[in-house]
Amino acid sequence: MSAASSPQQQAAAKSSRVCLNCRRKKKRCDKALPSCGRCTYSLQVCQHEDDLGLPVGAGALGPIHFESFMSQGGLPVRTYTPVLEQFQLLPSHPNPRWSLLNPSLFASMDSTEDIHSFACRCLPDILGHRQAIEHVVASYFGGVNTWFTILERSTFSTDVEAMWETPSAETAVLLVCMRLIVRAPADNAAVAGMGDSLYLAAKTMLSLVQSKVPLSIPLLQAELIVAMYEYSHSMPQQAYMTVGRCFQITKAFGWHYEPFWSEERQSLAPAHLKLCSILWWAVVYIDCLVHVSYQDQKYPMHTANLHWDFTIPFPESLDQYLPGSSVFGLGQASSAASASSLSLDVDIDSIDGMIWPEATSAWYLSSVLQQLSGTAPPTQTDRNMLSGAITAHTINVMSGNWKRGDRTAAVGTNFIALMKINQPGLLSPNSGTTTPSSTATAIITTTAAPPTDTDRRPVDTIRSVISSIYSSALNSSSAASSDQQQQEPRLRAGAVAPCGAFSMYYASLLLISHGGGVLRDPEWLAKVEGFVGALEALAKRWRIAERYVESIRVALGSRLGVMQM
Repeated sequence: MSAASSPQQQAAAKSSRVCLNCRRKKKRCDKALPSCGRCTYSLQVCQHEDDLGLPVGAGALGPIHFESFMSQGGLPVRTYTPVLEQFQLLPSHPNPRWSLLNPSLFASMDSTEDIHSFACRCLPDILGHRQAIEHVVASYFGGVNTWFTILERSTFSTDVEAMWETPSAETAVLLVCMRLIVRAPADNAAVAGMGDSLYLAAKTMLSLVQSKVPLSIPLLQAELIVAMYEYSHSMPQQAYMTVGRCFQITKAFGWHYEPFWSEERQSLAPAHLKLCSILWWAVVYIDCLVHVSYQDQKYPMHTANLHWDFTIPFPESLDQYLPGSSVFGLGQASSAASASSLSLDVDIDSIDGMIWPEATSAWYLSSVLQQLSGTAPPTQTDRNMLSGAITAHTINVMSGNWKRGDRTAAVGTNFIALMKINQPGLLSPNSGTTTPSSTATAIITTTAAPPTDTDRRPVDTIRSVISSIYSSALNSSSAASSDQQQQEPRLRAGAVAPCGAFSMYYASLLLISHGGGVLRDPEWLAKVEGFVGALEALAKRWRIAERYVESIRVALGSRLGVMQM
């Protein structure tokens, strides 16, 4: 008989005792090692009293040693919490990135615990004590909410106070998402591996809450905040997917159907419909920015070509049904506020006083992008009419008396739309220029003749827009400027909208390709360098600016190389 088939070897393949699982369940055990057949089938850890060194008759289970179990070829363990706890104790990671994550987020939830208690129990691990949570709320409404006004502060503050008595998963996940976007990149530098732990915590917690509670307005608001974070920190794929979820949520709410917005419902529930309008146009706003700002990714717009027979009303159109609200549009409100020295956003904390000009800006940018991508390009007359309307809206916003901010999101978005709609006008037969590349890898410009009177309107508009963008960028990036001293705290607080990064980037491309030609700007090179400096400053708050700095340098190097040939 060979050694391989000796009785001693066969006996060594079995344990001397039944496993603890089979004994507890009073089942027959084949005593196979490293795992009996029943434990292998049921994906359980097969353990024996003699293996654990327990005295005979001891019924308590000892701790599971993952290393030894895995080395025996056992099946993966389903419990992840101990693994994450071990990660936090590894000496090779003195500053573990998992410290912001509650390990229970990745473990199976106790079926006896409701999602609201679970979500609120995770808050201290992610945000800290109650004072820290209140600081997050104040930081959000003093920064991002001044231009991305999608939360009603009075209602949310009431919800937070109620959360301490009655746990709310929706309020808890909103707080985590707010903390995510109010934090500057310097607070959590990029790390290897899975990266930003707070971002992972927000996404994980949002997914858990959505799997347990019905769709609601707070969940849509949380998704919008995450989408804005992903857009502004150079995460286009994630932003595209998040905006898609937002779009589907609005469809589930019935917002894509005209009866939802009937005049009867507007008069019966104006406050609710005004908030719904704000959130819809917030979806359109981010959708347009993701599409236009990451053109090399070629992500289509979710909100384009809907072929509806109606238009979702703008938020201010619901004010006529709200007591204490302005009953006229932004232009009249700006004139009235300027004459009386009143702020347009003096009562922004309540739905009655919430004003969001970015909704109109989103509609204009969406219209421009859809016109330019259509099968039939718009005529010069159509472009001039749309450009004039956008210009009027921009003037109304800039001339308004704003207490909480300067509406950089609306102005920056309008500047993008104006450059986009007028850029084809730079390619008149007399210009001899080429279209600026979206990737800015090779731009060639020839000397152009002065435009004719019929071509001058797009040229003059783009000149004016670039001049306005450059003036703002110069004031914000110049160390000797008083505006720069005021800008830095606003930038750290998140009160400067990230869409300004693309407006400076696109203005730079137009100057590089047309500055020495049809735009006839002798200082185009200095302006491009000024935009680079402003983008470097903006990158300290919004990472999207980093990608544009490198792209501009590549385009500028290509342009200067052509000029030297």
